[in-house]
Amino acid sequence: MNRRRSNERPIGVAIIGTGAIAATHAAAISETKDVDLVAVGSRTPSRARAFIEHHQQGWRTEGRVAAATVEEILDDPRVELVSVVTPTGTHVGIGTRVLEARRHLVLEKPVDVDLRRALAFADVAAEAEASGLVAAVVSQQRFGPAATRVREAIDAGRMGTLTSGVVSVGWWRSQAYYDRDDWRGTWAHDGGALMNQGVHTLDLLVWYFGEPVRVSAGSRLLAHRRIEVEDTVAAVVEFESGAIATVHATTAAFPGLAARLQVMGTRGSAVIEHEGLSYLHLAGPTDVGDMGLHGAGNQVVAPDPVDNRDATTTAAGHARQFADVSRAILDGRRTLVTVEDAVRTLRTVHAIYRSATEGRPVDLAELGQDPSPDAYRVGTVPPPAVP
Repeated sequence: MNRRRSNERPIGVAIIGTGAIAATHAAAISETKDVDLVAVGSRTPSRARAFIEHHQQGWRTEGRVAAATVEEILDDPRVELVSVVTPTGTHVGIGTRVLEARRHLVLEKPVDVDLRRALAFADVAAEAEASGLVAAVVSQQRFGPAATRVREAIDAGRMGTLTSGVVSVGWWRSQAYYDRDDWRGTWAHDGGALMNQGVHTLDLLVWYFGEPVRVSAGSRLLAHRRIEVEDTVAAVVEFESGAIATVHATTAAFPGLAARLQVMGTRGSAVIEHEGLSYLHLAGPTDVGDMGLHGAGNQVVAPDPVDNRDATTTAAGHARQFADVSRAILDGRRTLVTVEDAVRTLRTVHAIYRSATEGRPVDLAELGQDPSPDAYRVGTVPPPAVP
């Protein structure tokens, strides 16, 4: 399918997958100009039909949304863009089929659980992009007003030299959440609190601070049963620039707190909670004294309550990213978040998992021949010291 197309009709979009995040994608597509949902695919059309019947009220579509198999979607001439929202371990396989069928692609995060597959897929995506296709991985938080404002301040030098960062994703997932599907909580298809829940905030950290070079981490399974992966992880990440950051992610923080990112530099600091900017102070005429302001001096006049919501409860971020993808298709440019960007963040996740598994610092340069996810295990609590 050629990128050269008439801009007079919306881009036909199909969703492959009917899990919880599929409803967010459908709502985002409905909110986005220049795209139109035309099909939903699943392993069995009956599941796709059930999804459509349950969620279609309120969708903005120009025609009937078809229930289809993956094969039918890739044969449908109306479909120009495919959004893949299947379990993470299947992303690369389905994404490759989509690109081979000459359709543009959006993959839900992360790009995959297996770094080796992701690295190989990055080459496939690069070839597809060179031939005129668009391939993007969901990282909707990069598109929020708060994230954009902080990035602009960094790029303009208004935050000075970035020195440190703090990521904390303190969320809650019940045991029923993990028990609902047999792929949840597995290394092969899901990953744990960092891979699944913390990856977006980690992605913002990497977007701001640049290339990570070394990590030290520990992980635990403390609040859940019958899963292979961690529900709590903490790490220290060192960057090529010399900056350092702490990363914390958990699904064992009842009842769930705001995902929080602190960015600190020599001329400014910022705090993003959920997708809203809760604190920003950039150097100016204000005298902060030798001891600083200790959190005072907030230059954010009135945080937008709409942005101060958990990203999992709103489709706004996904809609912004679909708008970026549609403009890339129509204008012949790259998207803001490429497969290459997603692989950089995934490499950081794998370095943290390897460090937690092996109980030692890990250089990201080691990950050229990264083991498959089933080589990882949750860190164990060390035995008490013998007096």
